[in-house]
Amino acid sequence: MTKIIKNDNIARLLEQLAEDAEVWAPRELAGTGTAIFERWQNGVAVDLEHITSISAKDVVLPRTEKLFDFNYAFGDPVPGENIEIVAAVTAPATVLFGARACDAKALTVLDALFDNPESESYNDPNYQARRRALTVITLACTTADAACFCSSFGEGPAGKAGSDLILYPLEGGYLAEAVTARGESILDAATRFFEESNAEPPQLAETATVEGLDGLQQQLPAIFKDLDFWNEITATCISCGFCSHGCPTCYCFNIHDEMSGDRKGERLRSWDACMFYVYTQEASGHNPRPTQAHRYRNRINHKFSYYPVNQGETLCTGCGRCIRGCPTNLDIREVLRAAKARAVETELMADGGKAETDK
Repeated sequence: MTKIIKNDNIARLLEQLAEDAEVWAPRELAGTGTAIFERWQNGVAVDLEHITSISAKDVVLPRTEKLFDFNYAFGDPVPGENIEIVAAVTAPATVLFGARACDAKALTVLDALFDNPESESYNDPNYQARRRALTVITLACTTADAACFCSSFGEGPAGKAGSDLILYPLEGGYLAEAVTARGESILDAATRFFEESNAEPPQLAETATVEGLDGLQQQLPAIFKDLDFWNEITATCISCGFCSHGCPTCYCFNIHDEMSGDRKGERLRSWDACMFYVYTQEASGHNPRPTQAHRYRNRINHKFSYYPVNQGETLCTGCGRCIRGCPTNLDIREVLRAAKARAVETELMADGGKAETDK
């Protein structure tokens, strides 16, 4: 026996969840067909049809956040100049409603960097606190557009990684499946909105697949110095940075201080993008990644080589936002296929054909 929730009860469920937590949900921007995640307000309809243009990573990595306040003082508690630092961790209970499987999976990918077992590696206290306070209710995808390619990463449009509760679209409502104890507690606390049912999960969407991604981390080093290749595939890139800001797993950030007078201030962390020229510009003026080719090479290597090697996860979940939102139609799937083919060609040239017979 499973449970379903009718469409009419979705708003009532959100209203109950909002009594104890901040609720984030997708909303369509008036008649545009473009959806965004934002703090849900009673009376505002959620958009469970469109995939949001920007991911839901705001709930764990805000676009701008205060890390701490600081204040310089003389002679207290010891002679000379002292600095007082007050951490600014804020993590209210939060429910992310209507995330897609690719969004939920992205949280587990970010966990590998920001939220590790104590004493084993670096942990980000702000991220960690928000993650502990977060409940994720995922919407399984029964439709997909041409940019979706989550099936390339195994679990597909109803993957459970990162989800506490999954809703499967049905005629007139949604079938609910608890994934974690936290998801089970939602079903228990909102029994008036869920009904017992014998309904079966619907047919899920089929998304595009990029074959052979597992081998990329070993193959990408073969074309690292091949700037002709990277120049060719990034010829149309204008370094606008949308691919980074829309991505659920990109986490480039900048840190700066905002002073309040000359003795105190606050340190802030804001989203940045490795596709921006100034991201790696050094104080001397030198920039180790001066062209789009250098920056995009780093983007691909970071996602499919460096991060898998260092964190054990691929820094991409196939959400397709970088494809939908790119103003010059640069398709990361075509880049990955071209990179793989170029690497194989390079390996063949390096060993006089031996690589082909070994494969």
